[in-house]
Amino acid sequence: MKRITYILFFILLVILIPFGIQQVIRYRQLPDSITIATGLEGGRYKIIAEALGEAIEDKYGIEVRYMASTGSERNIRLIDDGKADFALFQPNVIMGKQRFPRARMIANVFPEVVVCHVRHDLSYDPFLESPANGGMTTIAVGEKGSGDLVTSGVILDYFKRSSLKSEQLFLDYTEIVQGFGTGEIDLALVTTEENAPVQQEIAAKGVTKIISIPFAGSFVARNPDFHHYVIPSGFYSVSPKPYPEEDTSTIAINAQLITSGEVSSSMVTAVAEILMDPEFLARNKLNDLRKNGEAYAKASPSLPFHSGAEHFYDPELKPLLNPDFVDSTESLRSFFVSILIAIYLCARWLKNRKRRRSEHFLDKFLHRLLDIEKEQVELDEAGLSGEEAVQLERLLGEVTQLRREALTAFSINDLQDDPGMEYFLILSSSL
Repeated sequence: MKRITYILFFILLVILIPFGIQQVIRYRQLPDSITIATGLEGGRYKIIAEALGEAIEDKYGIEVRYMASTGSERNIRLIDDGKADFALFQPNVIMGKQRFPRARMIANVFPEVVVCHVRHDLSYDPFLESPANGGMTTIAVGEKGSGDLVTSGVILDYFKRSSLKSEQLFLDYTEIVQGFGTGEIDLALVTTEENAPVQQEIAAKGVTKIISIPFAGSFVARNPDFHHYVIPSGFYSVSPKPYPEEDTSTIAINAQLITSGEVSSSMVTAVAEILMDPEFLARNKLNDLRKNGEAYAKASPSLPFHSGAEHFYDPELKPLLNPDFVDSTESLRSFFVSILIAIYLCARWLKNRKRRRSEHFLDKFLHRLLDIEKEQVELDEAGLSGEEAVQLERLLGEVTQLRREALTAFSINDLQDDPGMEYFLILSSSL
């Protein structure tokens, strides 16, 4: 019984050791510092990235470094090159045969809306018409390396067969605001979340208006990364006149939070928990994510989900042991298992060696049986006398007693496993 108890205790100990090790080194799965790529000043990327970083520092005490960036296209390259751990990007920057094998998705965060600001005195539709004087429309398409530039290119390419004739300016948000103030820009395609400061700044200038994108539904049908979006009248201001003046039909694309596949699952799960926290969503006005929850966060992924994000969304699929822990301790576990096997084999060999060197407890019975056999032979050689029957009866009684003692000392397992007992029984029966 004690032997079975020891075996069960040992098995339980072996099972619980990995859990204990995981708890001891859990803090090591969260890095000492992380790097978050941001975006242009005046855009929502920078605001959300910094808010996320502050929440990570407050909750986990991890140092957060911020890397300035021009936006989506630059951000995904920083992630894939391992220079940044987290970033926001819009998926339409992945074009053609571009591959980013290290990039992984965490969640959709907010819709990036294409807001078309034009000079308030522009008298023609810049997407379908040209200036009356035959000139060109000056269009701010975004800074190089930004998602604005990629999206602007897709939109202008869609209308390339119209009468659109344009001169493209690669400007950041600050330069766009200044350009409208000086009258140097006819149209600006600004792709940000609706509440981005740059949208408010342009609206506050009082020299622009917002127009719809013609045939927005058809554009979305041909470009499935985008979806149709309506900016309600008066969204940016209602006085002295609404801005925009009427509901405006446009397009949008979801900004996605991405990470590197080399970032630990524990870190990604922690970031997902912060991002999906209702207080964080409300404070940062992430209305679509707040309203639709995980359904919105997981919709239309452009990259494979990180295992840490999958653990957050599907906790019932979460393994008992963290996959990073399993991977990082695989060689260590193999080493310990090899050591245990070696210890077991050595102990078994020593036990067998000791048993072979020590006298078997059947030896005394066998020796006595041999002595009895010798006495029987001597009785036979001594000739006939009246004492042979008495002596033989005494020897027979002793054989019976020896057999009884041996059987009493043996268990049923000994009878099955020890061939010495079989030899003893055969010899005693023959006597």
